[in-house]
Amino acid sequence: MPAGAAPPDDETALLRRENETLAQQVKELVKAEGKLYRYQEQLDVQLREYQELYQFNRNLNGLRDLSEIFSTAADFIINNLGYERVVFCRLDADEGSYCANAWDGYYHAEESDAASRLAVPRNDPLLAPLYGGAPFLICLEESDDPLLRRFAALMQATEYLIYPLGSHDLPVALLAVGNSAEQFPFCRRISDSELALLGIGNLAGLLSSSIENHILLANTARALEQERLAEAKYRGIFENATEGIFQATVEGRFLNCNPALAEILGYHAPQEVIGSITDIARQLYVNPLQRTRILSELARGCTVKGCEVEFYRKDGSKCWVRLSVRASFSPGGGISHIDGVVEDVSERKRVEEAIRTLNAELEQRVADRTSALEQASAELQQTHAHMLQQEKMASIGQLAAGVAHEINNPMGFIISNLNTLDKYAERLTGFIKVQDEAIARMRREGGGAEVVEEVAQQRRGLKVDHVMEDVGHLIGECQEGAGRVKRIVQELKGFARLDESELKVANLNEGLESTINIVWNELKFKAELRKELGEIPGTLCNPGQLNQVFMNLLVNAAQAIEKFGVITVRTTLQEGMIRVEISDTGCGIPADRIKRIFDPFYTTKAVGTGTGLGLSIVYDIVKKHDGAIEVESEPGVGTTFIVRIPVVSQ
Repeated sequence: MPAGAAPPDDETALLRRENETLAQQVKELVKAEGKLYRYQEQLDVQLREYQELYQFNRNLNGLRDLSEIFSTAADFIINNLGYERVVFCRLDADEGSYCANAWDGYYHAEESDAASRLAVPRNDPLLAPLYGGAPFLICLEESDDPLLRRFAALMQATEYLIYPLGSHDLPVALLAVGNSAEQFPFCRRISDSELALLGIGNLAGLLSSSIENHILLANTARALEQERLAEAKYRGIFENATEGIFQATVEGRFLNCNPALAEILGYHAPQEVIGSITDIARQLYVNPLQRTRILSELARGCTVKGCEVEFYRKDGSKCWVRLSVRASFSPGGGISHIDGVVEDVSERKRVEEAIRTLNAELEQRVADRTSALEQASAELQQTHAHMLQQEKMASIGQLAAGVAHEINNPMGFIISNLNTLDKYAERLTGFIKVQDEAIARMRREGGGAEVVEEVAQQRRGLKVDHVMEDVGHLIGECQEGAGRVKRIVQELKGFARLDESELKVANLNEGLESTINIVWNELKFKAELRKELGEIPGTLCNPGQLNQVFMNLLVNAAQAIEKFGVITVRTTLQEGMIRVEISDTGCGIPADRIKRIFDPFYTTKAVGTGTGLGLSIVYDIVKKHDGAIEVESEPGVGTTFIVRIPVVSQ
């Protein structure tokens, strides 16, 4: 592809499609990963609630009084489930109503007093659905049922849930949880979704079981059946979960695990995992130090979430998992066991690695393309700068040609007139000479003495003798000055041919002389010019372009001299090459800058005093003539530029 040209449309379109495809893949991966994270967080919340409910249930077993059970449950609901307000209403057979027995949450003083007096008649139509077997009553923020709204006013809540505790035919108590509108942002909202109801529903089930155990001591079989059902429910969750769930000791043995974990690790059954792995750190972790760090976090009471580690599978292969664990502590303060959830993220890791590889390849391709475009841009910029400089020099040449033309016309008739005047002066001199001879003859022969005397007086008064003597000198000086002007005009006309592409045989000494005359005004106030021009042959070249080389080098030499110095121009013939040296006694160039002085736009001059193109153009012109240019410089001493041009006859 030519330098500076835009990349082909097909290649650009291909890069765009690849980029769009990669972007789409990244978006899909981010969405999938977000879903996995949200699912993991939900599982973590469920696991934590199950563990908390499990511990709460164990604590309930030690309580013997219903009021104590209700108070403990109310505290658990506020602090663990996150609702704003909770009220337990116990059936009072004498009153025929469900009256507040325990309450907790965020109440003002007057609201707490009203909560303590809360009472719902047993035959209130509000409770009819519960008597009919409904598992709960729910009043959402947007609910407009007058019965539901009436109880919302009694409970001082905008939304609420009511669970029956005990027998559904005639519940022993009612559990009501709710939130006020002003506390919505800070509480768990009331929702009829299965996930939102899971925690409070499980708690209601536990409380119902506990109440039945305490109240219906005679019905032990029923209590055991409820416990069995509850255990089966949790066991079903444990066994059917798609993530690996386990319990392990601090020492590194599995106490229990579900089938999903066995599948992740490549085993056939949980019992095989429990029996085969006796040192989790050494047998399971690719980096055993990771388990040491996790145990350290657990010992400090922290929960480890979303820690990505690499495990060994049964066949020795490796897999990436996302690990979340928490510790259960014994009464003595030590860790009794560790509960954890394991998610296989090997596929996600593989996709991420593929995306990283694609990104790296794309970035490299973009970098390569950018580098090529930058290089093409630099070449275009350099070419543009050279064209501007060439156009500028062509304009200067046209101006010089115009000036030369304007000067040359009057100088033509000046020289012509001076030649004519010279002829007239010769004739006048001859006439005066003849007149002098006639006057002298008249004196000798007598007669006309008065005329002779008058003419003599006029001759003396007009200083004709002096005029005759001086007119020749004046004419000679005018002719010499006009000749110098004519030479300058010719040199201007020669300098005006900078843009000519025709090669011709020229003598570089003549070009140097012409260029020196052109830039003399730049040199005469800065330096003494010493010319040591040797005998050199003519060579086939572009004289105008070489004159531009000499002009740039001479002007640079003058600008390098701060006060007044010496500029030396020397030409010699060496081994078929014409050697042109231009030296100055200026400030010199530091050694670390010499290598860059021929680069486009690089300048050692102060900001605003140089374009950085002069020496770049010089270098290009010399190279076009199959020549070479060198520089020798010493800071504080001066600089010498050496130009070598081959002698070419045709």
